[in-house]
Amino acid sequence: MIDIWQSDWQSKQSSEPFLRQVLARYIPENDLIIERGEFGKPILRDFPEWHFNVSHSGEKILLAISREMPVGIDVEQIKPRRSLADLVKKCFAPSEQTYWFNLPENEKLTVFYDFWTRKESVVKGIGRGIALGLNRCEIDVNQPNHFLNLPNNENWFTQKIAFSPNYCVAMATPQIADFRLKIR
Repeated sequence: MIDIWQSDWQSKQSSEPFLRQVLARYIPENDLIIERGEFGKPILRDFPEWHFNVSHSGEKILLAISREMPVGIDVEQIKPRRSLADLVKKCFAPSEQTYWFNLPENEKLTVFYDFWTRKESVVKGIGRGIALGLNRCEIDVNQPNHFLNLPNNENWFTQKIAFSPNYCVAMATPQIADFRLKIR
C-alpha cells in the first residue's frame, strides 16, 4: 500500500517541514534522519525499508510513502508553455514524438503533461532524476502505464492519479500497487 499525502504549498516554501510532519506519522520524529542517495534522492538513513518521494508544482505538494517498494511521484500544474514542441523533441523518445505531433492541437497540452509526469515519476522512483534521460524512458503510447524501454532494463509501471483538473499527477512503482490519497 502506498499513501499519498497532499497539501497546499507556496513556491518559496521548503518542502522539508511537510515531509518531516508526514513522515513523523510513520516513524518517531526523533529518528528521522534524512540523507541524500548517490543521485540526490532523499532517504531515511536508519529506515531503508521506508521509501518516499516528494513533488510540488503551482500551489500543491504531494508526498508518496511506501514500506513495500520504491516509489516516485510527480505533480505538474497544467499550463500552456511556448516551448512545448521543443521539450517534446528533447525529452520524448521518437515514437512518443510521432504520437504527440500527430495529435489534434486541443489534446497536445494534456498528453504532454501526462507523459511528462509519468517519465518524471519513474526517474524519481529509480532515484536518478532527469539525468537518467527522459528521452530514454519510452512510454508505450497504446498503454501509457507501461514503458517499452527504460535505462538499465528496469521494469516500472505508472498510474495516473485523478487529483484536480488543473494538475496532472503520476506515481511510479516497480510493480502495480494500490494507493490511497490523504489530504492534510
